[in-house]
Amino acid sequence: MKKLCVLLFLVASYAVMAQDTIVLQSVEVSAAAIRQNQAEAAMERKMDTALLKRLNTITMSQLLIQHSPVFIKTYGPGGIATASFRGTTASHTLVLWNGFQLNAPTLGQVDFSTIPVFMTEQVKLKWGSGTSANSGGLGGVVNIENTQHFGEGLILDLKQTYGSFNSFGSYITAGYSWASHLLRVKAYRTSSDNDFEYHNIGIIPHQVMKQKNGEFVDYGLMPEYQWRFRNSLITIVSWNQWSDRNCPQIMPNVNNDNTKEYTENGYSRNFLSYKTYWNTGKIELKSAYFYEKQHYYLETFTSIGTTVTNINSINDADIFHQIIDLDQNLYKSWKLNAKVQYDHEQVTSNNYDGIKDRDMLSFYTALTGKLLKPIDLRFTLRNDWVDWESAGFFPTATISYSSIFIKGLKINAGYSHNYRNPSLNDLYWNPGGNPDLKPEKGKTVDGNIVYARQFGGFSIESQFGAYYSEVSDWIQWVPTTYRYWVPENVATVIAYGAEAHLKLNYFINNWNFSVSGNYVYSHTTDESGLQLIYIPLHHANAYAEVKWKTWYVNYTMEFTGRRKTSMNANEFYGFRLNPYTLHHATVGKQIRRFNIEFKVNNITNVDYMAVLWRAMPGRSFEGSISYKF
Repeated sequence: MKKLCVLLFLVASYAVMAQDTIVLQSVEVSAAAIRQNQAEAAMERKMDTALLKRLNTITMSQLLIQHSPVFIKTYGPGGIATASFRGTTASHTLVLWNGFQLNAPTLGQVDFSTIPVFMTEQVKLKWGSGTSANSGGLGGVVNIENTQHFGEGLILDLKQTYGSFNSFGSYITAGYSWASHLLRVKAYRTSSDNDFEYHNIGIIPHQVMKQKNGEFVDYGLMPEYQWRFRNSLITIVSWNQWSDRNCPQIMPNVNNDNTKEYTENGYSRNFLSYKTYWNTGKIELKSAYFYEKQHYYLETFTSIGTTVTNINSINDADIFHQIIDLDQNLYKSWKLNAKVQYDHEQVTSNNYDGIKDRDMLSFYTALTGKLLKPIDLRFTLRNDWVDWESAGFFPTATISYSSIFIKGLKINAGYSHNYRNPSLNDLYWNPGGNPDLKPEKGKTVDGNIVYARQFGGFSIESQFGAYYSEVSDWIQWVPTTYRYWVPENVATVIAYGAEAHLKLNYFINNWNFSVSGNYVYSHTTDESGLQLIYIPLHHANAYAEVKWKTWYVNYTMEFTGRRKTSMNANEFYGFRLNPYTLHHATVGKQIRRFNIEFKVNNITNVDYMAVLWRAMPGRSFEGSISYKF
């Protein structure tokens, strides 16, 4: 009955708000009269759209590793890749697709290796008070979006890649863009034998070996339709993906051939959106249905075929989202944003005792505007109800000062209070689930200094920031005397650090030079004072590119510092991962509508581990050819 009341409330709200719409024939949908003030933009960064187009054959994990401050813990090609934002864990990084949460209700996290850059046009990173519109982003938010472009005519974009280890990638975007309609389909397929050579230090004597059982195939399809009429826009998108991946043995077990391990995953994410504008605001009504299937299989057996271990984990998730999102200009520079969201999650799993579900209803409001001409303010308040019990009120505040003495200089500071619900695995996994877990609650104080200017053909964008976070009731799985692990609210975790970003660009005649980079210091400890596992104190990346007419050359560097892999204070040296630096280079040429490109990854053939005892590839090559109408 409660669910029915919520749905009736949302439907009624749609109808009431739609009746208040003022129809203006001349309003341009792609340029609403709602502006983003400095305080609102202070805690986010939009990634370069030109870079996204150039790198649309890589995964989101590779993009974030090489071009963002987010640390990615990766198990290698075809393996899981999860994010650590500001020294937190993967479950503290919220991932949104056009406003809908992608974090799986089972694990509470996202595998970034399954998100192709090809499927999106825009990526934004948010942190601190910038995460207030949704619960769960205690570390930060990665927001990926699809954008519309009307009146461009025929859409045809083809790309084929081939690289080391028999790696193939095929990508196609086809459709047509009328003045008021857009019909587009994206499709891709990637595969690899993933049989690279590596130096195995997990056995004695150490040997150079070739990885086995690492092959994978991923493929996806995304049809999209948009209709623009008067001052309104209707959008329908369906994102469908499937992946079949074998799981290679860890280094110490490579000689054990009596193992069969693989994953089969798939999902279908579908949403319908209606957006309408008037002279002082806009409203968007969105409804979505997501279906996700996760299948993990592991079997170990003796030399005579007797089964020792058999795990056949199957999880089916059905997720429903309903959102009303309103923006309204108020007096002078002040603006109101209000959002009501209802989410229903239902999981059928052979790891649970029966079907498990969860209802979440949230109310959010934000007020932004100018206190004085150089000072912008932003206040937000959020209240969530989880299974019809209030999770409490969560406020944030941000202040931004635009210097009147130094053009392009801005100083920002913010406070945020957010929380994260336990995942359904945390609550109901059998054996070990703990239904008495409390949500994790985090408070963050952060600030940054931003300087951005353009001087003729030269532009600079720089940012330096620092943060301090405290997360109480941190959830951690701990061993028990019953030979299985149980999640508990074990500690308060303190995370503090600093972040630096620099981007330079210079254009003269037929030459274009650009340099960018990120550096992050992340200190994250629990009450023992020890740095949390797999979180490096230091990580950084850099990117440089030179263009001359139709030629371009670019270079990428990524650095990962030392990491702990054990929670013990006096850990064995074998459970520490050494720092490493990787170098990559690309050369390409545009020939009319064709683009030809050649890449070298890990130029110096560094031998390294990103995860303990997981092999990583050395030097590799990739070539690509693309055609765009």
